[in-house]
Amino acid sequence: MPRIVALVRDNTALKLMLAGIPVENTHDARTAEARLDELLESDTSVVIVQEAFRSAFSEFFAERLRRHKGLPLIVYCPAFEEEESNVDAYLSAVLKPAVGYEIRLE
Repeated sequence: MPRIVALVRDNTALKLMLAGIPVENTHDARTAEARLDELLESDTSVVIVQEAFRSAFSEFFAERLRRHKGLPLIVYCPAFEEEESNVDAYLSAVLKPAVGYEIRLE
């Protein structure tokens, strides 16, 4: 069975816990970076990371994540509190690195 871990905070943590996903309530990007570094070397299959942490990772770690291939799959989760979101831009940002080219949804 695949092992999933979420590194999120606040309302996002609550919503993912209600969905049955194991959550590690992470309060800042520094803690998330340290824990994600550990998870990259573990037998975890999927790591869900709060999108807000992504821009606060160190340059070295961000480059490491960019070059990471294989397991665990790292998925960034946007905050659910945002009222306006550009779904097409978000999907494009997620799909392009995963498949290697841009997919436009019409």
